Amino acid sequence: MAPKSMWLLLLLSCIASTDVLGNIIMRPSCAPGWFYYKSNCYGYFRKLRNWSEAELECQLYGNGAHLASLQNIKEANMVAKYITGFQRNQPVWIGLHDPQKRQKWQWIDGAFYLYKRWSGESMGKNMYCADISARNSKSSRAVPCLFLNHSPALYL
Repeated sequence: MAPKSMWLLLLLSCIASTDVLGNIIMRPSCAPGWFYYKSNCYGYFRKLRNWSEAELECQLYGNGAHLASLQNIKEANMVAKYITGFQRNQPVWIGLHDPQKRQKWQWIDGAFYLYKRWSGESMGKNMYCADISARNSKSSRAVPCLFLNHSPALYL
C-alpha cells in the first residue's frame, strides 16, 4: 500500500511540475512596454484618437490585437493600474461598443458582454463606444465614438 501511494504522489508532482513549466514555456513575449496578464498582452497608446482609429492602430500590431475587452473587475483593475504608469486622469478607450446603434453592446473581439459596469451616466444619443479611466476602473461610460481618447490595446 505504501509504494502505491508514494507512486501516486510522485505522479501528481510530475503533472504539477509539467503544468507550471508549460505555462512558463508557452507564455508569449509582449512588446517592450506592454504587460502580460491572463494570456494577453496589453499596450498603451499615448496619441489621442477616436474609437475607430484606436481600434485600427491596435490591429496594426497583428496577432489578433484589438482594444481591450475587460471580462471582470480584476482585469479592469489590472488595466487601470497599468494605465496609471502613463497617466491618471484621462479616460482610455476599451473595446466595448454598440456597432448597430441599438443598445446591444458587444466587445470588439467577439467576447460576450458579461461584465456590465456602467458609471450610471445615461447612454444617450450618439453614445456608442465605451471608455474607462485609471481613477475609476470599476465602471465604464458610454461616449460618442468621435471623442479623442488614449487607448489600451490587447493582443492574444
